[in-house]
Amino acid sequence: MELHTLDVITDDPRFEGFGLEDSPSLLDRDDLESDITPGFGSEETRLWKPTVLRKVWKAPKVIGRVGTYNDFPGINLIFPAFSRKACDALRDLLEPNGELLPLRSDVGEYYFYNITTVLDALDHERSRCEFWCDPPTTAIDIDYFAFHEKVIEDQPIFRIYEEPTVTIVSSAFVERVSIYGLAGMRFRKIWPLPIDVNWRDYNKKLSQVGVDCRDLKRNSFVITLDISGDQLTASELKRINTIENELDSFLQTINIDTFYFGSYEGRDLNSGAARLFISCPDCDRLAIKLQPYFMNLRWPHQISAFKRYGGMHESNSKEVAFDYSRAE
Repeated sequence: MELHTLDVITDDPRFEGFGLEDSPSLLDRDDLESDITPGFGSEETRLWKPTVLRKVWKAPKVIGRVGTYNDFPGINLIFPAFSRKACDALRDLLEPNGELLPLRSDVGEYYFYNITTVLDALDHERSRCEFWCDPPTTAIDIDYFAFHEKVIEDQPIFRIYEEPTVTIVSSAFVERVSIYGLAGMRFRKIWPLPIDVNWRDYNKKLSQVGVDCRDLKRNSFVITLDISGDQLTASELKRINTIENELDSFLQTINIDTFYFGSYEGRDLNSGAARLFISCPDCDRLAIKLQPYFMNLRWPHQISAFKRYGGMHESNSKEVAFDYSRAE
């Protein structure tokens, strides 16, 4: 059996995850995020206990531009969250080892997964760990994982005491995800590996083989909205917020197999104008996609658009004005 970490995808804009809205604690802690953080208080004891939440759970609101095809958007980049499709496909692996707790979202049926199986499975003598205190509790980092096979047995998903926020899954779990074609999960092998091979280096080299290297952010598109003064007025701000929501909706990728045009990244103020930035793989193709949107865009002042043949932060990239009054 092999073991892997289960992670959300953070470097592909098609797989944006959920953010947790500010919510009060259900357990008299700082907030709900404290409640769902595994190993809360683990700096005091190595063998911390997982928190069971089912009896007190009240579905919190999560936000984010999550595609309906994303089966593992996660929450705040750390906490596991599965789609209903993933829950159905993995239920016999998930339910014996944690709690599937409902979330409130505008994009579909999703569940926070609170892992309650924690194993004392890490072999400290053969692993390469850095601890912040002695005797050790949680680790600052683990460069090399070694496990006690008899403790793991055929466990499909679990946590370990030394790395509370790391989700570990078996090769059987990975295989099930592949069989059902679930999207949005990234697996990195951590065991077994050759002695003293850093698991991050191993997976970095592996990811360079046979992968589509298309850079989804190699170009960008800039929309410039002139404003009436140095700062946005209340009405201008309200209208820009609406435009941002419209762009999110207009650019939404419905199917992971369809062409990805781009993703709205945010705005800034520069020389009496608000600039809205979209990252994209092909700014020419995105410009054509946006042309009908521009024809109906309402704004009280001058509107300009620019195709940038480079990333949104590459100020020296070639930039070409886009005349949206006619198709190019």
